[in-house]
Amino acid sequence: MTKEYLKPMLDVGSPRVLNCNVITRRILAKDPAARPFFRCKPLNNIVLIKDTDPQSRSSSIGTKLYLPFNENDIYEGGRTIFVHDNGADKALIENFGEGALPKELLSEDWRILKILDKLPSLDPFLLKDVFENEKIEMNPAYFEVGRELWDQIELYILQGFEPLAKAAFPDAMSSDEVARKLIEKIWEGRDLEALQPLIMAFRLPHGQELEIFAAWKGIIFYGFEHQRAVAAMSEMTQWLKDIKLPIAGMSGPERTEIKAAIETIKTRLNDEWHAAEHVLMDYQSSYDKMFKLRTGSADFLKFLQNSSKAYWTLGNCLGKTGHAVYCWNSMSKRYPNRKMPWEQLRELITLMSKIFNTDKKTATDVKW
Repeated sequence: MTKEYLKPMLDVGSPRVLNCNVITRRILAKDPAARPFFRCKPLNNIVLIKDTDPQSRSSSIGTKLYLPFNENDIYEGGRTIFVHDNGADKALIENFGEGALPKELLSEDWRILKILDKLPSLDPFLLKDVFENEKIEMNPAYFEVGRELWDQIELYILQGFEPLAKAAFPDAMSSDEVARKLIEKIWEGRDLEALQPLIMAFRLPHGQELEIFAAWKGIIFYGFEHQRAVAAMSEMTQWLKDIKLPIAGMSGPERTEIKAAIETIKTRLNDEWHAAEHVLMDYQSSYDKMFKLRTGSADFLKFLQNSSKAYWTLGNCLGKTGHAVYCWNSMSKRYPNRKMPWEQLRELITLMSKIFNTDKKTATDVKW
């Protein structure tokens, strides 16, 4: 694969990618004493990628570690391994050398990787939020969320929390200060004792309470991201419909193959987008029935109890569509009206096909 192909697949900007290599270089160029993402220095040369993994036991989404062959030019290629794979920690040691990954520091970094593996995507907001809640000090430069955007997301989520706080703590709503603190407790999703009235009111399964609170916040966040993505998705969908293949310079079988690939991309893109919309509509419908229309709570309680599955579905679907939009925009925006030369168009089609294909290879054998 060419570097032009690999760059949008690995670069900063996609909700499925955390390019530690590029971001670390930017940070250290400004401040050589700045704290890197990982405690073990060599791990800051890797790229983390959320990808479909049918072999995962807990979820179909895994966190893949891309280990570049050349840390100074990661687009030359590399090999990958999933965090949840047996022996992944040993594979890192074999790749970088035992002396480069001190045991105590690697233990801290492995905790970070395990936390990231519990997220369905690598959106900067989710990364910043999860490390704040886990009380792990991280360099905020790795989470490129502007103050204005963070405030918008925070307000959007807190507005979603408010009716639940009112339902579980009706007496507290007479005090703005008490109400604010209760909503903050829901946001943090850590204090089981303070949240007991809410847990009991919504009959949350024992032992799954904090997981449900985290998933619920994530679902509201993805609802915000879905709204922001509509315009770009619409433009890319129309672009796919308008693709014109060159009349000459292509064999019959190649033309058939490319046309089939385009149709598959359109179908998968539509499927992923509508799967996300279906989850969000279910959530909004059940939410409205309980808190706006006041016609019943059964649907919302059922949704909340199954929110972890909905959370991962949204992260997977919006992660894939968001990655496709990022790659499409990155590779086509330089051309007037996004009319790309044939060679570049073929690479973009190949890349978009890979985004929507399930990775069926053994992780340690993957070569980009």
